[in-house]
Order: sequence, then structure tokens, then C-alpha cells
Amino acid sequence: MKKYLLLFFALIVMVSTGIAQGAQVAPGSLHMAMMIKNDDGSDGMYEIQRGDKLIYHINTGSAEYDFIVTINDSNEKGIDFNYEMTNANNTKGHVLISDKAKNEATRYMNFFRGGELNLTDASTVWLSYKNFTDMPERKTIMQIDNGSRETFYRPEKDEVYPIIKIKGADKKIDAFIINNAADGKGKKTMWINGISSNPLIVKMDLGWTVELKEIR
Repeated sequence: MKKYLLLFFALIVMVSTGIAQGAQVAPGSLHMAMMIKNDDGSDGMYEIQRGDKLIYHINTGSAEYDFIVTINDSNEKGIDFNYEMTNANNTKGHVLISDKAKNEATRYMNFFRGGELNLTDASTVWLSYKNFTDMPERKTIMQIDNGSRETFYRPEKDEVYPIIKIKGADKKIDAFIINNAADGKGKKTMWINGISSNPLIVKMDLGWTVELKEIR
């Protein structure tokens, strides 16, 4: 299946560049790839770097503002990022998603009050490896914030190609949908970057929306 062949492709790239043999990794390289679909049908790749800013737009219905994620690191300790919001409070903070949470979490946090947040049993911004690798079975169990555990499904027509401005140029991202109804018509939807090493949530509709618009 296409989305899971991408993992194999990523591993081939790692081996060919010497990473599998423990070679020196280029400064800034985090192995957080975004798969790009070019207009001619070919595939490309963008590797998220330390210092990159992921600009999400949030619409709650009563307010709109940006949620800006600045990537610090992704390593054996987990995913480390700072964030700031252009809301009325100019909320700012720092998040560490532990390696255990990054790999095993099935709960997701979407509300930030500022300050330090160390996630050891929940993820945010990224789908966990556990939930991503459930996708060949077309369903997985997730808990959104403090809600009940529920099943999210990968519908039959799951491919989407959101356009994101990356370093000033519009790029079409190869992503897939999960939804809380098997037919894809439920009230909760996530769009996920289709690479297991970087299962970034690029769009989410939970009755309010958050959407990645740009990487600077």
C-alpha cells in the first residue's frame, strides 16, 4: 500500500546516506520528511529542519489566530518544540513529547495554556507511531483531549493533497485522512502526512479547525 511503502523508501534513503552505519548526520537534519506531490506526478521531499516554523491557522468559530510551532529537535528523547499563538493573550510555551509518547500514545492534547509541558502519555501536533501503524487495519483507537476513547477509521478514499507554502513556494503534500466514522463522514477528521517517521497532523477538524498553512 502506498502510504506504507513510503516508510520503506525513507529507510532506503537513510541507508544510502550512511545513517544506518552511524555516519555523521548533517547539522539540522531531523529525518522529518514531508512527501511532496509534484505537478508532473513525480514525488519530492522536504526535510523539516531545526528552527523551522510551522504556521497553523486556528478557527474556533468565535476566534481566529495562528499557532506557530518552532522545531527544536527530534531525537531519542522525543520531539521538542516551542510554540506561540497570535491570540489575544499571545500565549507562548515549550513542549517535549517524550519518545515513549511519540511512539505509544493514543491520547492527544490540543489546548495549551502557556509555559512548560512535558507529555509522557499523550501526543500533540504529531500522530503517534502506534496510531499510524494501525492504519493498514483501517482503524485505530484514539482519545481526543479529555473525551472518550473512540475508533478512527481510514476511509476507502483517503488520499488528500493539501497545499502548504514551504519556504515561500506552494507545495502539494501527499497526505491521508482518518475520520471517526468508517465512511469518512464523521464529525472529527485529521489529515496526516503520509510518512511514518514524520506523521505530522497537517489539518484537523474537531468542530473547530486547525490547518498547517506554511513552513518558514
